[in-house]
Amino acid sequence: MKKIIAAGLCILAILIAILLVNTWRYKAETPSVSEVTLLLADETAPVERLAAAIRIKTISFEDETHMDTHAFVSFHRFLEDAFPAIHEQLDRNMIHDYSLLYKWEGSNPALKPMALLAHFDVVPVEPGTENSWTHPAFSGEIADGFVWGRGTLDMKASLLAIMESIEILVQQGFQPERTLYLALGHDEETGGLKGAANIVSLLKKNGVELAFTLDEGMFILDKELSPSKKPLAIIGLAEKGYVTLRITAKGQGGHSSMPPAKTALGSLGRAIAALEKNQMPSSLAGPVKYLFDAIGPDLPFGQKLVFANQWAFKPLILKILEKMKTTNAMIRTTTAPTVISGGVKANVLPASAYALVNFRILPGDTVKEVITHVQNVIDDPDIEISIEGKEGIDPSPVSSPTAEDFRQIQRTIMEIFPGTGVAPGLVMAGTDSKHYTRISDNCYRFAPFVLGPEDTFRIHGTNERVLIKNYLDAIRYYTQLIKNTSKK
Repeated sequence: MKKIIAAGLCILAILIAILLVNTWRYKAETPSVSEVTLLLADETAPVERLAAAIRIKTISFEDETHMDTHAFVSFHRFLEDAFPAIHEQLDRNMIHDYSLLYKWEGSNPALKPMALLAHFDVVPVEPGTENSWTHPAFSGEIADGFVWGRGTLDMKASLLAIMESIEILVQQGFQPERTLYLALGHDEETGGLKGAANIVSLLKKNGVELAFTLDEGMFILDKELSPSKKPLAIIGLAEKGYVTLRITAKGQGGHSSMPPAKTALGSLGRAIAALEKNQMPSSLAGPVKYLFDAIGPDLPFGQKLVFANQWAFKPLILKILEKMKTTNAMIRTTTAPTVISGGVKANVLPASAYALVNFRILPGDTVKEVITHVQNVIDDPDIEISIEGKEGIDPSPVSSPTAEDFRQIQRTIMEIFPGTGVAPGLVMAGTDSKHYTRISDNCYRFAPFVLGPEDTFRIHGTNERVLIKNYLDAIRYYTQLIKNTSKK
């Protein structure tokens, strides 16, 4: 017995030693970078131009007949007036009437081009919330150190900051070695099927293969939001796919006084409950693994030990992440019942009822696998399953977190935002980047804006705004990024 106990203690000691050694060796690879200071000759005019851009109501609607085409044309004219050097130096193509593709020819044709992506359409203001805005949604008000209005964060501030940076570089006589494309979509908020998709088709037709693209998607989390308790910039490597399924239950109609043992509504309720109870499996792989590998070394010792030894603690990690909706969405394909309909009168049994269930698909899963999962979980011959509306979209491919272009994006963040950590991550929503995976293996998603706990609700919500200081830093960021990435 003593030998068994001694052997057990020896094994335990070895295990503890392995855990501690792994934790001690658990370090992130961070490049050594010095802060870069870029002075802007004028800090007032760029802010006023952003405010003017916000006042142009380039609103996207699912029903295109509601689109104000004059606003989109006005935005084109605004860009021409605001950035004359760009429109003199760069080639410009109009795509599907409203999207824009600029080309800044590089001096070295041997280098693959790069592309900066942005969109200038915005979502509508939710009816009934207009009076809840501190400043009217399309006022472009400059107040309290912010520019206020719909589209500041998503994503006219990024678009204008890119334009400001290119305008500065052109005026300075800068000549990139690598050709730079600037692709501005007009319908990202409704899927980018006419803007970004057609831009990509044109580039593909012309034989263009991009070294990388950079779009919106992730931000810089402030100390309160960051799990490492220091500012953390997350560069999206991929975005989740999505599909909405219509779950239709059939039943015997008639008077409610003599209900059958199985009703349409009862079947539908059981189906929804089963889907919520039997979620698709979680996974600690791909972008989320890259994320925790990057931030793990900066976590408190206990958490650091756990993430340094994922081989031992993976089930525990997944269980913890599943408890919060934000982290749960990072590790699995999510299941969200969003609409239910059936029945017309209290004493009438409906012959059919349906629900819409939305799935945001994790890289590694597919639309086909989601449908198979739903069929297996429900397993009811009286229920039909079909795709609702647009065809589903599989998750995007995962871009490389070790490619040189990723390293340059990381370096630029650290140069302009000193003290900020950088990590790869996964974008939960959709962007125009999903279209560009046809012509580029590496599509990154990051905008250089700092978000705090309150700001996450402002995107597509009430009181969207951008800090003026942060906007000016964004201009510096894109200026430095172009310098860093425009050469081999």
